Amino acid sequence: MTIRRLFLLFVVTLFLLSFDLSLKFSGNLVLAQETNNKKTLAKVASLANVDKNEITIGDKIKYEILVRYRGDVNIQFPELEQIGVFTVKKTGGIKEPEREKDDYFVIKRYYVLTTYEIGRQTIPHLKIKYKDAHGENEVTTNEIIIDVKGVMKEGETASDIKDIVPPMGISTNFTRLIIWIAAGLGILLIGGSIYWLIGKRKKQKEEQKFEYIYRTPHEIAYEMLENLLKEDLLAKGLAKEYYYRINDILRHYIENRFSLLAPERTTEEFLEEMAHTDKLEDNHKVLVREFLEHCDMVKYAKYKPSRIEAKETYNLVKRLIDETRQIMEEKEVIVKR
Repeated sequence: MTIRRLFLLFVVTLFLLSFDLSLKFSGNLVLAQETNNKKTLAKVASLANVDKNEITIGDKIKYEILVRYRGDVNIQFPELEQIGVFTVKKTGGIKEPEREKDDYFVIKRYYVLTTYEIGRQTIPHLKIKYKDAHGENEVTTNEIIIDVKGVMKEGETASDIKDIVPPMGISTNFTRLIIWIAAGLGILLIGGSIYWLIGKRKKQKEEQKFEYIYRTPHEIAYEMLENLLKEDLLAKGLAKEYYYRINDILRHYIENRFSLLAPERTTEEFLEEMAHTDKLEDNHKVLVREFLEHCDMVKYAKYKPSRIEAKETYNLVKRLIDETRQIMEEKEVIVKR
């Protein structure tokens, strides 16, 4: 009976020792219950480290936390502004976990810390929360000791710091100083007045120089049509060039008159926009459509129009401008300022 009890005590002791060693090696072991009532272990471990354990007051250290786990686990690092006596200046780390060869994942987060407390300081335990299929849990990091030194050299004391030297007395002739100040202000005032007068006269001359008369869209279009007619491109056998030019004249007139982006768009794009605007009347939309389609036939389908067709195209453009032009009693004079 005694031998059996000793054997049972040995087995229990051996199990407890092996369980304690597995805790130290793997971190925090969470016992999870599966749906088939079989028990399994979800392993999550954490490790904290710093790039230096000894700093001068105000220096920065990099405090890094590494979490190693296996399985479908969501690690939640804390958002911190203060860790013990240390202030968090910056936070960073890898966004996606890295996979290791043994099916473990590793994810890191670092904090840049600083402190103004002198002496042996401790970065305390941090609790890292995580979620897995069995719910929420947490794992705790290790503490780290940091030696923070002051800026005084070895052997110095606070009494060695001397006070600021008081300002030295300066012998000043206040009467002469006041005279110099008054003279300087007078010179500045006179110089500023002269500069202002010169600038004002120069501005007036520039305003007179840049005075111009605003020209309406239909005035510009009329002038371009007259110039096109004088060049007599049809007589020179340049029908395609003639249609390119008259097409461009009408498109720019529509853009300037109705603020529709005609020159930069294809015929299909412009006709689509024109169909949804109320800036042009329906009969004018029909004229524009007929004109653009006729021009495209000449430009892209190698259609050779007769002189009568070309003249009708010219009259169509002029008619469209006549019926849609701006009605202005007098020209507006604009001064550039």
